[in-house]
Amino acid sequence: MSSNLAPGIPSAVATFLPLLEQVGEGVQVFDEQGCLLYANEMAAKNLGFATQTAFLKAHHDRFCGLQIVSFCTTAGMPLALDDYPCVQALKGKRVAEQTLHFRDRQQRDRCLAIQAMPLRDDDGTVRYGAVLSRDLTASQAIAQKLEQKTRQLRQLVDVVPSLVACLDAQEHHIYANEAYLKAFRTKAVDLPGSLLSEIIGPVLYQQLQVPLGQALQGEIADICVPIDSWQTRLQYSRVSIIPQLEGQAVTGVYLIFSQIAAHKHTNDLLQTETNFFRHSLEAASVGTWDWHLIHQELLWSSPQEQLFGLTPGSFDGRPETFFKLVHEEDHDELKEAIAEAMHTHQQFAAEFRVKLPNQNIRWLSQRGQVLRNSEGQVVRMVGVTFDTTAQHTAQALLVQQMQRDRLIAKLSQDISRTDQVGKALPGIFEAVRQHLELDRLVLIDLREDAGKVIAEAQTPAVESMFDWKMRHPWSVKAVYLEKFKLGHPVGIADVQQQPLSEAELSFLKFFDVQADLSIPLLDGEQLWGLLSAQSQQPRDWLPEEIRLLETVGMLVSTAIERDRLHAYLTRANRKLKRFAYLDGLTQVANRRRFEHFLHQEWRRLMREQSPMALIMVDIDHFKAYNDVYGHQAGDDCLRRVAGILRSAVQRPADIVARYGGEEFAVVLPNTDVEGAETIAEKIRVLIHRAQIPHKGSLVSKSITLSIGLAALYPHPLKMPDDLIKLADKALYQAKENGRDRIVAAPAKPRPH
Repeated sequence: MSSNLAPGIPSAVATFLPLLEQVGEGVQVFDEQGCLLYANEMAAKNLGFATQTAFLKAHHDRFCGLQIVSFCTTAGMPLALDDYPCVQALKGKRVAEQTLHFRDRQQRDRCLAIQAMPLRDDDGTVRYGAVLSRDLTASQAIAQKLEQKTRQLRQLVDVVPSLVACLDAQEHHIYANEAYLKAFRTKAVDLPGSLLSEIIGPVLYQQLQVPLGQALQGEIADICVPIDSWQTRLQYSRVSIIPQLEGQAVTGVYLIFSQIAAHKHTNDLLQTETNFFRHSLEAASVGTWDWHLIHQELLWSSPQEQLFGLTPGSFDGRPETFFKLVHEEDHDELKEAIAEAMHTHQQFAAEFRVKLPNQNIRWLSQRGQVLRNSEGQVVRMVGVTFDTTAQHTAQALLVQQMQRDRLIAKLSQDISRTDQVGKALPGIFEAVRQHLELDRLVLIDLREDAGKVIAEAQTPAVESMFDWKMRHPWSVKAVYLEKFKLGHPVGIADVQQQPLSEAELSFLKFFDVQADLSIPLLDGEQLWGLLSAQSQQPRDWLPEEIRLLETVGMLVSTAIERDRLHAYLTRANRKLKRFAYLDGLTQVANRRRFEHFLHQEWRRLMREQSPMALIMVDIDHFKAYNDVYGHQAGDDCLRRVAGILRSAVQRPADIVARYGGEEFAVVLPNTDVEGAETIAEKIRVLIHRAQIPHKGSLVSKSITLSIGLAALYPHPLKMPDDLIKLADKALYQAKENGRDRIVAAPAKPRPH
């Protein structure tokens, strides 16, 4: 413990040292001179040190620890040295907990909660200062991550054409997009905090109860429900409910409503099959069967035989024949279902495929019941069979649509997470190309005289078009151009059937393009590019493929425009920042820039233990100059003086600033009094040499300057204002002593 303890530690503190080593907060104790007497292990870790020994070694001198880190407030403003908690405590002030940011020795951004208090003698004299610190870095990172997730969600909502809402774990609304508000006739101001059941109504809410429960348990849930809010006729919507996770905890859910015709078609088929089942015996709309297990004989109705591709009356009643008709890949699963029903005496259900005489595949669903005799022995199975091919087809289409929706959601996230969409385009295009099984997907920029391919994804079997310039892109022929300008896509199933020139056909042959689907990309009404999907074989483009590429084109076009606007705003902000730091008249630094630079250099030079000099300059009898020559001439005079000051200061690290009115300031880092006097004399000589007439001066017939200067070594117990006061006092003496002269404040010794 001796390595953590300096002589002079308060006995009251020393008594509790074993306890202080175990607490979860950092503890530091300073004496009245600012020397560190004690620091526990947590204090060292909080400030980025691996060990207490390393931390104490860094505090080898009085207040040296203040030079190790530079604290900033939560607003990002540097904390003045006089406001450091340990300094305040030694001044007798108690510092309530405040949040401060800094960068540690490993260049990691850190965040601490710090409080400080003075420790007094019996007579009330401050003898020590205690500083307590707590590491908030992890909690700050979590807060930033939450903010990023919220921002990504809003970006996703903006580009996905679906109804989207965000709920907390108690089903209160947090946010919803415009489509959601419109669908459920809700105003944006009424939404936050409202319950889901209040917005969507009790009928729809009841249908969402089970999937909502699944999502709140951490599972993604999908359900098909009818919605009558969008249009006058009933529509079906796929509802995806996605949990919001914080670690292992579910903090809420996202609701995404997507209108899809396939769901309605599937539901209609299910309802139709249910009706068939209900009226099967009386209307013979489905096949019926009766299996005598004792005799191993099957009785089939005529519709049953027709479902299996047989002519009525041709089935021989043998179970072996039945299994031969079933697709061989489904044999095992069907036999397991039959054995399970016979063993458990439960209802029988199975789905399987049969191969028809025309080689087509038909999906059949069988439902049956196990029958027992009076002794409990299983003797028969009876049931029905119906055709579910259409249902399976609809389900396959639904799966494809869900895959497309998820692809669009992922692409939207990828685009929203990058600030340069050009870097994300290769991965985005490759994902779309694979999903649509394309041979090539390219983005053609038409803003130049020649179309240029700026993004591409292709199979290894075809040539790359990337960076290829096309003088006259075949796809923007006049016959297609009008459609593109109206935002209509153009799909060509076979380019050989199009009225193309020999050169155009040669171009397409070189790149092995037989089918093309081009999606126009518009900026307002201006056509700027094409998203072109290409195939090596003739291909009929499906409506869902066109819709997917239109959505991708919209996402890419929006992201490119976003990046362009971002670049423009970045440039504009740089200009605004530059203007904010310049004096509009003289084009030297303004007062705000002067103060910021002075404090910044003060902290840097304190770490380096180097001097800083400040020169204060005042134009002699400038009011009289304005009275004699007018304010316009006065402005010209200020500009000329500012230019002379700039020419006298050669180092990039030095700055000239307009301090106020006719007063200027020159900040000289790493400069002592002698160096500052050299610069000041140079300024005075240049002003004399300029011979700017001044009939109103009581000193000379031309413009003269009164100059005061001072230099200090920055120190924790000193402030930049101390340097300003010294230089200003010297300037006052220069004026009092007759003007047109230089007065330097006495040099201060270097602190030890």
